[in-house]
Amino acid sequence: TGRVYRLNDRFFKFLFGGEDRKHLFLDLVNALVFPDGSAGFTDLKYANRELSAVRVEGKNCHLDIVAKMADGTQVEVEVQVRNWNDYLQRSAYYLSTLHASQMSLGGSYLDLKRTVSIHILAFSLFAGERFRREFCLCDVESGEKLSDDLKLIYLEVPKCARYGTPRNRLEYWMMYLAGMEARKMPEAMVQDPMIGEALNLEKLFLQSREERQSYIMSYKAMRDAMTRDETIRRVARAEGEARGIASTARRMLARGVSSEQV
Repeated sequence: TGRVYRLNDRFFKFLFGGEDRKHLFLDLVNALVFPDGSAGFTDLKYANRELSAVRVEGKNCHLDIVAKMADGTQVEVEVQVRNWNDYLQRSAYYLSTLHASQMSLGGSYLDLKRTVSIHILAFSLFAGERFRREFCLCDVESGEKLSDDLKLIYLEVPKCARYGTPRNRLEYWMMYLAGMEARKMPEAMVQDPMIGEALNLEKLFLQSREERQSYIMSYKAMRDAMTRDETIRRVARAEGEARGIASTARRMLARGVSSEQV
């Protein structure tokens, strides 16, 4: 139909992971990290997405997009379309592993730069209606911030999709990633240079036979996995209901209720 699922891993990296399109990635990161527009990163260099474990037999990380900002801040952006029920633990591991990757033998802790881990989710992770959550190290009792060196940011796309007309850069990008069609976008959003370029790049992406085929296979694998998950959930629910009925029947029989009545 000429549309693309924008949270697809292949498309996301096509749109934001290329050197010639790093200005789009920079604009996205600034919108997600500084939603009020009070600050912003000025430039970036893409970095290695493969992180080796810091200990023997530790678990390695394969990240979506990693960049080092002009001020030294490390930023990684992850897109996750399926909830494996371990995402809070996984995202914390990604953040700590990326932060620790800065240190080399003989390095000084004073030279460590801030690390920001951004997670764009196709599912709801937290209760409530807020679609953006930001966490850092702070005192539990007073809320006093210890440090800005470690920051976790979560964006829940389904919650954002319920919003009305997007009003700022954060909502522009979130509504775009949520799948808002160009014909439904407000004029200001369509005319926005970054969003407009993203819409044009979608057409270029779909015109590439190699990109299109890889995207289709990736999308099909995602849909098949989601179907399997739903099947497993339904079977588990049916088995649970059957066990509950059997347990009730046993209790009734133990109380002397006839098998016919049970």
